[in-house]
Parts: sequence; C-alpha cells; structure tokens
Amino acid sequence: MKPRNSLVQLSWKISISALLTLGFLNTSLAQHGHGVLTPGVTFPQDDSVLTEPPKMITMSFRVDVRLLKLALYTADDSWINIGFQYDPSRMNHNFVLPIPIELPQSEYYIARWSVTDDRRGLVNGEFKFAFGNDAIPPSETIESKISTLEENLPSTGSYRTGTSL
Repeated sequence: MKPRNSLVQLSWKISISALLTLGFLNTSLAQHGHGVLTPGVTFPQDDSVLTEPPKMITMSFRVDVRLLKLALYTADDSWINIGFQYDPSRMNHNFVLPIPIELPQSEYYIARWSVTDDRRGLVNGEFKFAFGNDAIPPSETIESKISTLEENLPSTGSYRTGTSL
C-alpha cells in the first residue's frame, strides 16, 4: 500500500508543480504582451470628474514607448488642437502635455493615444474625463444616451413604400 500512496503523492506534487510553472509562464508572457504598452497611470484618470479643467494630460507607461499620437476630442467627436507634435526621437515612459487653451464646452472629453516600443507593434487607446460642478462620469453620460427602444419591422419582408412599378 505504501508504494501506491507514494505514487499518488508524487503525482500530486508533479501536478501542483506543473500548475505553478504554467501560472508563472502565463504571468511572464502576459507581461511581454501588448498590455505592457498601455498606460499604468493617466491624468485625468479614465471616467473621472474633475472640479476644474485640467491644465495638462499625463500618461505613464511600464516601459519606454514612442508616443505617436495624443489627441483630445469633445463628446461629439470634434477635435481639439492641444498642440501635440510627434517627436520620432523621443522614447520615454512618462509624457506630460500641457493644455495651452481653454477647453470648449462638452459633456465629456476623450483623450486618444497611440504608442509603439518598436518591438510589440502599435497600440491605441483612449480615456475619458469630464469637469465642472454639474459634470457626471462619462460612462454615465454615454449609458444614458443608449436607447432601449426596439425596432419593429414588418413581418412580410416588404420594406418599400409608395407606388408599385
């Protein structure tokens, strides 16, 4: 009986060891994927509400990246020129871009960015924010605009109106 129990215990030890190794490899691989090219910190934070308009946009990445694009848009997707200029020689993990203008009125704002580290490819992303006394988180504004109405189409499959040929 003892040899059998020893084999079962050995089998369990091997299984646990294999699972731990796979977990380590999975974590290691995840750190080398595109996730490493997403900002760990942004200001303003995604879906945040500020009391005052931000004076700058900041982004911090886990590794040095080349910032290809940083653009700001209003809720209705109008571009706001904040003066971003691409610098092909700049690779860094921290970026600070002052907002040199007064932001136009909008329910919320969308900061869209693109980066590369020259090894993992291109990664795009965005974060949203709002500001002011009456502002609410962008996610709530967007959710309130989603219609719950259902479209009712004729069951005949005929969608033409007017006179027939």
